[in-house]
Amino acid sequence: MKILIDDVKLNLLLEQKKSFIGKKVAWDSILSAGSFLLSAIFASYGDIWIIPGLAFKIVFLLIGCIFTAKAILDVLKSSKNSYSYQDLLKDINTLNEITHNHSIVAIRNSFNKYPNKFLVYDDPNWKCKLFINYKDNVNNESFIKDHIFRELKVDISKIKISYISQIIGEKVSGRDNKTKVYCHKLFLATIEEFPEFMKDDTFECDGRTYHWKTILELENDPTAMEKNSDIIRFVKENI
Repeated sequence: MKILIDDVKLNLLLEQKKSFIGKKVAWDSILSAGSFLLSAIFASYGDIWIIPGLAFKIVFLLIGCIFTAKAILDVLKSSKNSYSYQDLLKDINTLNEITHNHSIVAIRNSFNKYPNKFLVYDDPNWKCKLFINYKDNVNNESFIKDHIFRELKVDISKIKISYISQIIGEKVSGRDNKTKVYCHKLFLATIEEFPEFMKDDTFECDGRTYHWKTILELENDPTAMEKNSDIIRFVKENI
C-alpha cells in the first residue's frame, strides 16, 4: 500500500518523537557494565610512581558503578517509554492524506476475436460512464470476483483477477463535488465464459446499464473525459 504524507507534518511528527527513536537499550549494556564492575572488584592494581594501586582500584570501581547504574536507568526508562517502530509506523499512517482507496476493474470483450472494448457502466452519481470499480477490501481479489459473480451473473470459477498497477492523485468527486486524494489500483478481470446477454454492445443487469466501449470512444466522450480522464488514461497506458 502506498501512502501520501505532507512533508511538514512528517517532520513535525519526527521532531515530536525524536527522543524515543533509537533509545531502545539492549540488556547486553547491563551485562557489559556489570562485567566491567566485577573485573574492577577482583582485579589487583600495582603502584605506579607515587600513586598507590588502591587509588586506581577506587577510580575503576567508581567508573564501574556509574556505568552500571546508568545502564540500569536507561533500561528502566526505555521500558517505561516503549515507543517501538510499530508505534512510529502507526503514527505515520495517521498522517496519510489518501482517504479514498478504490479498485478499478478492466474487463475486455474477450468473447470477440479481436477484443478492443472495455466494460463501463452509467454511474448515476458521477453522471458519466465509469469502469467497474469498488472500494478496497482486505481480500481484494476475492472481493472483486464475488462482486462480478453477483452483479454480472458470471460463473466465479471462470473469473481470473490480475493486479496491474496503481496511481495516486487528486480529483473532484462526482458525488459531492469536493477535491479528494484517491489511490486507484488497476486490476484486469479475465472472464473465460460470458453470459449471452453480456455480449450485446449495451445491456442491463440488476437495474444498471452497461456498455462496451473502446478507449477512443471514451476519449471522444466529453463528459467522461471531463470527470474521469485520469482513469481512462491510466487504463490506456497500462492495458
